[in-house]
Amino acid sequence: MPPSEFVRTFLQGRAPRSARMVAARGAAPLAPGDMLHLLVVLCGDEDPEVASQSSGTLASWSEAELAAQLRDGACPPEVLEHFARESSSLSVREALIRNRATPARSIASLAPEVPAALLEFILENRARLLESPDILEGVKLNPNLTPEISRQVREIEAEFFSGKKQEYSITAEAPEEAPAEESAAPPEMLEAALEDLLLEGLPLDPDSREAALFQRIAAMSVPQKVRLARMGTREARALLIRDTNRQVALSVLESPKLSDAEIESYAAMRNVSDDVLRQIGSTRELIKHYGVAQTLVRNPKTPPMISQRLLPRLTTKDLSLLARDRGIPDFVRRSAARTVAQRSGGAKY
Repeated sequence: MPPSEFVRTFLQGRAPRSARMVAARGAAPLAPGDMLHLLVVLCGDEDPEVASQSSGTLASWSEAELAAQLRDGACPPEVLEHFARESSSLSVREALIRNRATPARSIASLAPEVPAALLEFILENRARLLESPDILEGVKLNPNLTPEISRQVREIEAEFFSGKKQEYSITAEAPEEAPAEESAAPPEMLEAALEDLLLEGLPLDPDSREAALFQRIAAMSVPQKVRLARMGTREARALLIRDTNRQVALSVLESPKLSDAEIESYAAMRNVSDDVLRQIGSTRELIKHYGVAQTLVRNPKTPPMISQRLLPRLTTKDLSLLARDRGIPDFVRRSAARTVAQRSGGAKY
Protein backbone atom coordinates (compact mmCIF):
# COMPACT_ATOMS: atom_id res chain seq x y z
CA MET A 1 0.00 0.00 0.00
CA PRO A 2 2.03 3.01 -1.17
CA PRO A 3 1.46 6.02 1.13
CA SER A 4 -1.09 8.57 -0.01
CA GLU A 5 0.00 12.16 -0.62
CA PHE A 6 -1.56 13.11 2.72
CA VAL A 7 0.48 10.47 4.60
CA ARG A 8 3.61 11.38 2.65
CA THR A 9 3.36 14.91 4.04
CA PHE A 10 3.67 13.49 7.56
CA LEU A 11 6.46 11.09 6.63
CA GLN A 12 8.47 13.99 5.24
CA GLY A 13 7.93 16.07 8.39
CA ARG A 14 6.00 18.81 6.60
CA ALA A 15 2.71 18.57 8.53
CA PRO A 16 1.95 21.32 11.07
CA ARG A 17 1.25 20.40 14.70
CA SER A 18 -2.49 21.01 14.37
CA ALA A 19 -2.73 18.52 11.48
CA ARG A 20 -0.61 16.00 13.37
CA MET A 21 -2.89 16.25 16.38
CA VAL A 22 -6.01 15.73 14.24
CA ALA A 23 -4.42 12.68 12.69
CA ALA A 24 -3.27 11.40 16.09
CA ARG A 25 -6.91 11.41 17.21
CA GLY A 26 -7.78 9.22 14.24
CA ALA A 27 -9.92 11.93 12.70
CA ALA A 28 -8.12 12.16 9.34
CA PRO A 29 -10.13 10.99 6.29
CA LEU A 30 -7.94 8.01 5.41
CA ALA A 31 -8.32 4.36 4.51
CA PRO A 32 -7.61 2.02 7.46
CA GLY A 33 -4.20 0.98 6.13
CA ASP A 34 -3.04 4.59 5.69
CA MET A 35 -4.49 5.54 9.07
CA LEU A 36 -2.61 2.76 10.81
CA HIS A 37 0.63 3.73 9.06
CA LEU A 38 0.19 7.35 10.08
CA LEU A 39 -0.59 6.52 13.72
CA VAL A 40 2.52 4.37 14.00
CA VAL A 41 4.62 7.22 12.57
CA LEU A 42 3.07 9.70 14.99
CA CYS A 43 3.82 7.45 17.97
CA GLY A 44 7.40 8.65 17.51
CA ASP A 45 6.47 12.33 17.07
CA GLU A 46 8.79 14.87 18.68
CA ASP A 47 5.77 16.45 20.39
CA PRO A 48 4.96 14.30 23.47
CA GLU A 49 1.27 15.21 23.33
CA VAL A 50 0.96 14.11 19.70
CA ALA A 51 2.85 10.89 20.41
CA SER A 52 0.72 10.13 23.47
CA GLN A 53 -2.54 10.84 21.64
CA SER A 54 -1.48 8.62 18.75
CA SER A 55 -0.61 5.75 21.10
CA GLY A 56 -4.01 6.13 22.76
CA THR A 57 -5.80 6.02 19.41
CA LEU A 58 -3.91 2.91 18.40
CA ALA A 59 -4.93 1.28 21.68
CA SER A 60 -8.57 1.79 20.72
CA TRP A 61 -8.23 -0.39 17.61
CA SER A 62 -9.58 -3.89 18.11
CA GLU A 63 -7.33 -6.91 17.66
CA ALA A 64 -9.41 -7.97 14.64
CA GLU A 65 -8.96 -4.56 12.98
CA LEU A 66 -5.21 -4.63 13.54
CA ALA A 67 -4.80 -8.21 12.38
CA ALA A 68 -6.70 -7.48 9.17
CA GLN A 69 -4.20 -4.75 8.26
CA LEU A 70 -1.11 -6.64 9.42
CA ARG A 71 -1.95 -9.63 7.23
CA ASP A 72 -1.66 -7.41 4.14
CA GLY A 73 1.52 -8.19 2.20
CA ALA A 74 1.78 -4.49 1.29
CA CYS A 75 1.75 -3.31 4.92
CA PRO A 76 4.75 -0.98 5.49
CA PRO A 77 7.72 -2.63 7.27
CA GLU A 78 7.78 0.02 10.00
CA VAL A 79 4.18 -0.83 10.91
CA LEU A 80 4.95 -4.54 11.07
CA GLU A 81 8.05 -3.90 13.17
CA HIS A 82 6.12 -1.62 15.53
CA PHE A 83 3.54 -4.24 16.40
CA ALA A 84 6.14 -6.98 16.66
CA ARG A 85 7.70 -4.86 19.44
CA GLU A 86 4.59 -3.49 21.09
CA SER A 87 1.77 -6.04 20.84
CA SER A 88 1.32 -9.25 22.83
CA SER A 89 -1.99 -10.12 21.16
CA LEU A 90 -2.04 -13.66 19.76
CA SER A 91 -4.12 -12.69 16.72
CA VAL A 92 -1.83 -9.75 15.96
CA ARG A 93 1.28 -11.88 16.34
CA GLU A 94 -0.20 -14.59 14.13
CA ALA A 95 -0.90 -12.01 11.43
CA LEU A 96 2.69 -10.76 11.67
CA ILE A 97 4.19 -14.24 11.51
CA ARG A 98 2.07 -15.36 8.56
CA ASN A 99 2.78 -12.18 6.59
CA ARG A 100 5.75 -12.89 4.31
CA ALA A 101 6.52 -9.15 4.27
CA THR A 102 7.29 -9.01 8.00
CA PRO A 103 11.05 -8.35 8.41
CA ALA A 104 13.03 -11.40 9.51
CA ARG A 105 14.46 -9.52 12.50
CA SER A 106 10.94 -9.01 13.84
CA ILE A 107 10.18 -12.71 13.53
CA ALA A 108 13.48 -13.48 15.27
CA SER A 109 12.42 -11.27 18.18
CA LEU A 110 9.09 -13.11 18.49
CA ALA A 111 10.45 -16.65 18.11
CA PRO A 112 11.67 -17.11 21.72
CA GLU A 113 8.36 -16.16 23.34
CA VAL A 114 5.28 -16.98 21.25
CA PRO A 115 2.98 -19.97 22.01
CA ALA A 116 3.61 -23.34 20.38
CA ALA A 117 0.79 -22.84 17.84
CA LEU A 118 2.56 -19.76 16.45
CA LEU A 119 5.92 -21.54 16.38
CA GLU A 120 4.45 -23.90 13.80
CA PHE A 121 3.64 -20.93 11.55
CA ILE A 122 7.20 -19.63 11.95
CA LEU A 123 8.61 -22.97 10.82
CA GLU A 124 6.38 -23.02 7.72
CA ASN A 125 8.32 -20.20 6.07
CA ARG A 126 11.50 -22.03 5.05
CA ALA A 127 12.76 -19.17 2.89
CA ARG A 128 12.75 -16.79 5.85
CA LEU A 129 14.56 -19.36 8.01
CA LEU A 130 17.24 -19.65 5.36
CA GLU A 131 17.61 -15.88 5.19
CA SER A 132 17.78 -15.51 8.96
CA PRO A 133 19.01 -18.58 10.89
CA ASP A 134 18.63 -16.52 14.09
CA ILE A 135 14.91 -17.26 13.88
CA LEU A 136 15.53 -20.99 14.30
CA GLU A 137 17.84 -20.31 17.25
CA GLY A 138 15.07 -18.26 18.85
CA VAL A 139 12.60 -21.10 18.34
CA LYS A 140 14.97 -23.47 20.16
CA LEU A 141 15.07 -21.09 23.15
CA ASN A 142 11.28 -20.88 23.41
CA PRO A 143 10.00 -22.41 26.70
CA ASN A 144 6.79 -23.47 24.88
CA LEU A 145 8.71 -25.84 22.62
CA THR A 146 6.87 -29.15 22.23
CA PRO A 147 8.41 -32.52 21.27
CA GLU A 148 6.77 -32.24 17.83
CA ILE A 149 8.17 -28.77 17.19
CA SER A 150 11.59 -29.89 18.42
CA ARG A 151 11.43 -32.71 15.89
CA GLN A 152 10.58 -30.25 13.10
CA VAL A 153 13.51 -28.04 14.14
CA ARG A 154 15.91 -30.99 13.97
CA GLU A 155 14.59 -31.92 10.53
CA ILE A 156 15.03 -28.37 9.24
CA GLU A 157 18.54 -28.18 10.63
CA ALA A 158 19.45 -31.52 9.06
CA GLU A 159 17.87 -30.62 5.71
CA PHE A 160 19.03 -27.02 5.34
CA PHE A 161 21.84 -26.29 7.78
CA SER A 162 23.82 -29.52 8.09
CA GLY A 163 26.03 -30.85 5.30
CA LYS A 164 23.77 -29.12 2.76
CA LYS A 165 24.14 -25.65 4.23
CA GLN A 166 26.47 -24.37 1.51
CA GLU A 167 24.20 -25.82 -1.16
CA TYR A 168 20.87 -24.40 0.00
CA SER A 169 21.54 -21.39 2.19
CA ILE A 170 20.56 -18.14 0.49
CA THR A 171 23.34 -16.20 2.23
CA ALA A 172 25.97 -18.95 2.30
CA GLU A 173 29.53 -17.63 2.06
CA ALA A 174 32.32 -19.22 0.06
CA PRO A 175 34.83 -21.24 2.13
CA GLU A 176 37.94 -19.31 3.10
CA GLU A 177 41.17 -20.00 1.21
CA ALA A 178 39.46 -22.33 -1.25
CA PRO A 179 41.77 -23.68 -3.97
CA ALA A 180 41.50 -21.73 -7.21
CA GLU A 181 40.13 -24.70 -9.14
CA GLU A 182 37.31 -25.11 -6.56
CA SER A 183 36.29 -21.45 -6.36
CA ALA A 184 32.61 -20.74 -6.74
CA ALA A 185 31.36 -20.11 -10.23
CA PRO A 186 29.55 -16.83 -11.00
CA PRO A 187 25.76 -16.97 -10.35
CA GLU A 188 24.96 -16.69 -14.06
CA MET A 189 27.10 -19.77 -14.77
CA LEU A 190 25.40 -21.72 -12.00
CA GLU A 191 21.98 -20.80 -13.39
CA ALA A 192 22.98 -21.80 -16.91
CA ALA A 193 24.31 -25.13 -15.65
CA LEU A 194 21.11 -25.76 -13.72
CA GLU A 195 19.00 -25.06 -16.80
CA ASP A 196 21.16 -27.31 -18.98
CA LEU A 197 20.88 -30.22 -16.54
CA LEU A 198 17.15 -29.80 -16.19
CA LEU A 199 16.39 -29.58 -19.90
CA GLU A 200 18.95 -32.10 -21.14
CA GLY A 201 17.37 -34.96 -23.09
CA LEU A 202 13.79 -33.66 -22.92
CA PRO A 203 11.48 -34.48 -25.90
CA LEU A 204 10.74 -31.72 -28.40
CA ASP A 205 6.99 -32.38 -28.50
CA PRO A 206 5.43 -29.84 -26.08
CA ASP A 207 3.10 -32.29 -24.31
CA SER A 208 5.73 -35.00 -23.94
CA ARG A 209 8.28 -32.40 -22.88
CA GLU A 210 6.04 -31.08 -20.10
CA ALA A 211 5.29 -34.60 -18.86
CA ALA A 212 8.99 -35.51 -18.77
CA LEU A 213 9.89 -32.27 -17.00
CA PHE A 214 7.11 -32.86 -14.48
CA GLN A 215 8.56 -36.29 -13.67
CA ARG A 216 12.03 -34.84 -13.11
CA ILE A 217 10.68 -32.14 -10.81
CA ALA A 218 8.51 -34.64 -8.91
CA ALA A 219 11.64 -36.57 -7.96
CA MET A 220 13.22 -33.49 -6.35
CA SER A 221 13.25 -32.64 -2.64
CA VAL A 222 11.50 -29.51 -1.39
CA PRO A 223 14.71 -27.45 -1.02
CA GLN A 224 15.74 -28.46 -4.54
CA LYS A 225 12.36 -27.32 -5.85
CA VAL A 226 12.64 -24.02 -3.97
CA ARG A 227 16.07 -23.43 -5.51
CA LEU A 228 14.78 -24.33 -8.96
CA ALA A 229 11.76 -22.04 -8.54
CA ARG A 230 14.09 -19.10 -8.02
CA MET A 231 16.87 -19.98 -10.45
CA GLY A 232 15.33 -22.27 -13.06
CA THR A 233 13.69 -21.90 -16.44
CA ARG A 234 10.35 -20.51 -17.45
CA GLU A 235 9.17 -24.06 -18.20
CA ALA A 236 10.09 -25.17 -14.70
CA ARG A 237 8.38 -22.15 -13.11
CA ALA A 238 5.15 -22.89 -15.00
CA LEU A 239 5.03 -26.29 -13.27
CA LEU A 240 6.33 -25.24 -9.86
CA ILE A 241 3.78 -22.42 -9.48
CA ARG A 242 1.18 -25.22 -9.24
CA ASP A 243 3.14 -27.28 -6.72
CA THR A 244 1.10 -28.48 -3.76
CA ASN A 245 3.81 -27.29 -1.38
CA ARG A 246 2.98 -23.68 -0.54
CA GLN A 247 6.61 -22.65 -0.07
CA VAL A 248 7.64 -24.04 -3.44
CA ALA A 249 4.82 -22.29 -5.29
CA LEU A 250 5.46 -18.95 -3.61
CA SER A 251 9.20 -19.22 -4.30
CA VAL A 252 8.42 -18.93 -8.02
CA LEU A 253 7.24 -15.36 -7.37
CA GLU A 254 10.68 -14.54 -5.92
CA SER A 255 12.54 -15.44 -9.12
CA PRO A 256 14.53 -12.48 -10.51
CA LYS A 257 13.91 -13.90 -14.00
CA LEU A 258 10.13 -13.65 -13.73
CA SER A 259 8.55 -11.73 -16.64
CA ASP A 260 5.37 -9.64 -16.66
CA ALA A 261 3.78 -12.10 -19.09
CA GLU A 262 4.43 -14.96 -16.67
CA ILE A 263 2.92 -13.07 -13.75
CA GLU A 264 -0.19 -12.33 -15.78
CA SER A 265 -0.48 -15.99 -16.78
CA TYR A 266 -0.24 -17.05 -13.12
CA ALA A 267 -2.88 -14.47 -12.21
CA ALA A 268 -5.27 -16.16 -14.64
CA MET A 269 -4.71 -19.70 -13.32
CA ARG A 270 -7.51 -21.45 -11.46
CA ASN A 271 -5.37 -24.41 -10.48
CA VAL A 272 -2.93 -22.51 -8.24
CA SER A 273 -3.36 -22.02 -4.51
CA ASP A 274 -5.15 -18.99 -3.08
CA ASP A 275 -1.83 -18.06 -1.46
CA VAL A 276 -0.23 -17.54 -4.88
CA LEU A 277 -3.01 -15.22 -6.05
CA ARG A 278 -3.02 -13.40 -2.72
CA GLN A 279 0.75 -12.89 -2.89
CA ILE A 280 0.58 -11.51 -6.44
CA GLY A 281 -2.19 -9.11 -5.46
CA SER A 282 -0.35 -7.97 -2.33
CA THR A 283 3.09 -7.40 -3.84
CA ARG A 284 3.62 -3.98 -5.37
CA GLU A 285 6.28 -5.15 -7.82
CA LEU A 286 4.14 -8.01 -9.12
CA ILE A 287 0.93 -6.03 -9.49
CA LYS A 288 2.38 -2.89 -11.11
CA HIS A 289 1.12 -3.74 -14.62
CA TYR A 290 -2.52 -3.15 -15.48
CA GLY A 291 -2.95 -6.52 -17.20
CA VAL A 292 -2.01 -8.37 -14.03
CA ALA A 293 -4.52 -6.43 -11.92
CA GLN A 294 -7.29 -6.90 -14.48
CA THR A 295 -6.60 -10.63 -14.83
CA LEU A 296 -6.55 -11.16 -11.07
CA VAL A 297 -9.95 -9.52 -10.61
CA ARG A 298 -11.41 -11.62 -13.43
CA ASN A 299 -10.15 -14.83 -11.81
CA PRO A 300 -12.98 -16.25 -9.65
CA LYS A 301 -10.42 -17.94 -7.40
CA THR A 302 -8.76 -14.68 -6.38
CA PRO A 303 -9.57 -13.86 -2.71
CA PRO A 304 -12.41 -11.29 -2.82
CA MET A 305 -10.57 -8.78 -0.62
CA ILE A 306 -7.67 -8.73 -3.09
CA SER A 307 -10.08 -8.14 -5.97
CA GLN A 308 -11.86 -5.43 -4.00
CA ARG A 309 -8.59 -3.58 -3.46
CA LEU A 310 -7.71 -3.70 -7.16
CA LEU A 311 -11.06 -2.52 -8.55
CA PRO A 312 -10.24 1.23 -8.38
CA ARG A 313 -7.29 0.62 -10.72
CA LEU A 314 -9.48 -0.71 -13.52
CA THR A 315 -11.00 1.32 -16.34
CA THR A 316 -14.71 2.01 -16.33
CA LYS A 317 -15.12 -0.17 -19.40
CA ASP A 318 -13.53 -3.17 -17.68
CA LEU A 319 -15.52 -2.51 -14.51
CA SER A 320 -18.76 -2.51 -16.52
CA LEU A 321 -17.87 -5.91 -17.97
CA LEU A 322 -17.08 -7.25 -14.51
CA ALA A 323 -20.39 -5.97 -13.16
CA ARG A 324 -22.15 -8.30 -15.59
CA ASP A 325 -19.78 -11.25 -15.19
CA ARG A 326 -21.61 -14.09 -13.42
CA GLY A 327 -18.39 -16.07 -13.25
CA ILE A 328 -16.86 -13.97 -10.45
CA PRO A 329 -18.04 -13.75 -6.82
CA ASP A 330 -21.19 -11.67 -6.25
CA PHE A 331 -19.32 -9.45 -3.78
CA VAL A 332 -16.77 -8.45 -6.44
CA ARG A 333 -19.44 -8.02 -9.12
CA ARG A 334 -21.51 -5.70 -6.90
CA SER A 335 -18.41 -3.72 -5.92
CA ALA A 336 -17.56 -3.23 -9.59
CA ALA A 337 -21.09 -1.96 -10.23
CA ARG A 338 -20.84 0.47 -7.31
CA THR A 339 -17.52 1.81 -8.57
CA VAL A 340 -19.01 2.41 -12.03
CA ALA A 341 -21.96 4.22 -10.44
CA GLN A 342 -19.65 6.41 -8.35
CA ARG A 343 -17.61 7.37 -11.39
CA SER A 344 -20.74 8.33 -13.28
CA GLY A 345 -21.76 10.72 -10.52
CA GLY A 346 -23.89 8.41 -8.42
CA ALA A 347 -26.20 7.27 -11.19
CA LYS A 348 -27.93 3.93 -10.75
CA TYR A 349 -26.14 1.07 -12.37
